[in-house]
Amino acid sequence: MTGHIHSTVRADGIVALTISNPSKRNALTVEMWRDLRQLFSDFHGDSELRCVLIAGHGADAFSAGADISQFASTRATPEQTEKYHEEIVGPCLKAIADCPVPVVAKLRGHVMGGGLEIAGACDLRIGDTSVLMGAPVGRLGFALAFGETQSLFNLVGYSVLAEILIEGRVLRADEAAARGLLTRVAAPEDLDATVENTLSGVCANSPLATRMHKQQLRRLMTDSSPVTHSERVEMYAFARSEEYSRRTAMFLRKGKPA
Repeated sequence: MTGHIHSTVRADGIVALTISNPSKRNALTVEMWRDLRQLFSDFHGDSELRCVLIAGHGADAFSAGADISQFASTRATPEQTEKYHEEIVGPCLKAIADCPVPVVAKLRGHVMGGGLEIAGACDLRIGDTSVLMGAPVGRLGFALAFGETQSLFNLVGYSVLAEILIEGRVLRADEAAARGLLTRVAAPEDLDATVENTLSGVCANSPLATRMHKQQLRRLMTDSSPVTHSERVEMYAFARSEEYSRRTAMFLRKGKPA
């Protein structure tokens, strides 16, 4: 059975995505990379969207990365490799990172290679104690694509990425959490509840404020230059929103003595 990306729209404004290719630990085919990119690109036009949840099918893996069985036909030459990363994988990861609402990764088992990159493009990464995170691509004779290395470097820095890429180390859940790769670790039986609590926390905030915070954090993650005056002023636009007036008024009413 060919792998696919399953999408479910929940009633609470959350879209749940599942990477499904269970016979290959949810490895992504070229078609799956393209489908995932398209889904995230389409989210830009959804004003009702509050959050995106992405998980792997089953308990064995979030994703083992790219489907290596396709490499002979998609990455056999430098030219093919350039196309694979510059036109397929890279744009997919950018679409995830640029999603206008928070993206939460629900992680179990193997989070390897491209799976690690997908998780790294998410805003919050919640995993259980079975998680193993790494990118031992050097064992297969190739280096991580430079643009993809840059994204992980921005997230965890030199020392952690040296462990992962130069040493080829695979990190357990507790080690990944200590290094900033995991936001939170739960027992396997508690993962669902922990993720739902995280989603509830995200959705309890103002949708406008949440989108603004996501925009601010992405700007700071990808551009080290000082924030400009025009960028600062742009963020004051919340003061014109009905949501701001309503939420502050509700807070004041609740704060008054009975």
